[in-house]
Amino acid sequence: MECVYKRPEALSAFPGMFCPGCHHAILIKLIAEVIDELGIRERAVLASPIGCGGMTVPASNYDTIFSLHGRVPSTAAAVKMLSPESVVICYQGDGDAAAIGTAETVHVARRGDPVTVIFANNGVFGMTGGQAAPTTRVGDWTITSKKGNTYAPIKLPEMIATLDAPDYVARCAVNNPKHIIQCKKAIRHALERQMEGKYSLVEVLCSCVTTTGVKAENSPEFIDKVIESDFPLGEFKRDGKRL
Repeated sequence: MECVYKRPEALSAFPGMFCPGCHHAILIKLIAEVIDELGIRERAVLASPIGCGGMTVPASNYDTIFSLHGRVPSTAAAVKMLSPESVVICYQGDGDAAAIGTAETVHVARRGDPVTVIFANNGVFGMTGGQAAPTTRVGDWTITSKKGNTYAPIKLPEMIATLDAPDYVARCAVNNPKHIIQCKKAIRHALERQMEGKYSLVEVLCSCVTTTGVKAENSPEFIDKVIESDFPLGEFKRDGKRL
């Protein structure tokens, strides 16, 4: 019998740790597929954070390194400096990249350190109970904004794209087949550019089905009709040029 699909070698057989319907699982598989297709599994290093993003480690069948909360970009930059042939992926969530780790996010991008940041944006602090995050939209209910969040969200791609050094900056989603294909292309391009010595950031809109009150079966449509109005998909910088 012909095998038409199999688990990527870069994806561990370890049972998934994410909540049913969580988009982290899709994103982790896409990264693994791209690593396999580029033939870089022996060179790949995943810098992993605290929080839901930290559950990527058991799923990754390649080298990984844990970081202190918010310090993923600095850790990844150090790995790259010590091992230039490595292909280093920063996997970060809202709190890691846009709250406690904002300084590291900005300055690694400012320097143009040749790493690839994959930023999973679900608009809430999921691991710690659903508190408002720097990416929470105005008016959204969270456990700490029961009358609606009043602060405008940080938009990392738009902000990072204003810096001179970043080479590729994009925002994607994984809520439907079309977006998954586009996201995989963006991840591949980002890793290819890293191998040319360039910095990239790819934000990926995700849905926390446990803390936001949006059921798993409704989350794809919710991202299409609600989240994308505040976080438009697309490329903001490509080959060092703002778009």
